Amino acid sequence: MMAASRIGVAFRPTLLFVTAFALNATPHEAVHAATAYMLGFSSTLYQMWVNPDTDAATPRQLIAIALAGPIFSLTVGLISWFLYRQRYSRKPSGLLLLMLAIVAFYIPLGGSIGGDIHLALGFGGASKLLTNAISIVAVLMLSTMMYFMGKELCTWAPPWFSRSKAVLCTTAGSWLIGTALMTLVYLPSPKFLIAPNLLGSVFWAFAVIGASLSKRTIPAVRPIRSLTHADLIVTAAALLMVRFLVHGVRLTP
Repeated sequence: MMAASRIGVAFRPTLLFVTAFALNATPHEAVHAATAYMLGFSSTLYQMWVNPDTDAATPRQLIAIALAGPIFSLTVGLISWFLYRQRYSRKPSGLLLLMLAIVAFYIPLGGSIGGDIHLALGFGGASKLLTNAISIVAVLMLSTMMYFMGKELCTWAPPWFSRSKAVLCTTAGSWLIGTALMTLVYLPSPKFLIAPNLLGSVFWAFAVIGASLSKRTIPAVRPIRSLTHADLIVTAAALLMVRFLVHGVRLTP
C-alpha cells in the first residue's frame, strides 16, 4: 500500500470523529435555539452554544429548551447505531455512523454530569441527592459505553497494523488529535466551553482501554479504506456549517 494511502487509513477515524462531532454538536445547539423560538423566545445561535433570552420563561419552558438538545442527540445516536448494526457495519460509510453514534450518546450522558440534563434537573427543583445520583449513573454508563465502543472501533484498524498502531489510529488518535482539531475548528469559543470539553474528553481513555484489550487474532472483516471522496465532502459540509455560525445567527419570533 502506498504511503499516502496508509496515512489516509490511519487518519480516517480521527477525521470522522471531528466530522461526527460537528454534525451532532452544532445541530444539537440549533435544536435548543429552535425550541426557544417555538416557545416565543429570541436567541442567538453560535457554533457550540446558544444564548436564549429566557428571563421571562417558566420552569417548564426552561426544562423543554434544556432537554431538546439531549433528546435530539439521543435520537441521532439510536438511529446511527441501528443503521450501523443492521446494514452498514461492513461498508466504508459504517465508520462515520459508528462515530456519529458515539458522539450522539456521549453528549446527553455528559449532559447528565454537568450540562443540559443537569440544568433541566435544576430548573425542575431536583434535590442535590437525586442530581448527584444521576451524575454517578451517567459516569458509569459513559465509561462503560466508551469501553465497548473502543473495542468496536478497533475492528476498523487494518489487520496488518500492530496492536499499538491499531489503538493509536482508532481511539488514542481520535481522542488526542481529534479533540485538538475539534477545538481549533470551533475557535473562537468562550473559556467556559473549552475547559469542560477538554476535561470531558478524558472518557475516551476508556475507549483506549477497550481497544487495547480487544482481540487482534481474528482477521478484520471491516472494509478498510483510505479517505474517500464522500468523507471529504461530508467533512467539508460539516466544517462550513460550524464556521457559518462563528459570529452567531439571531433567531427572533
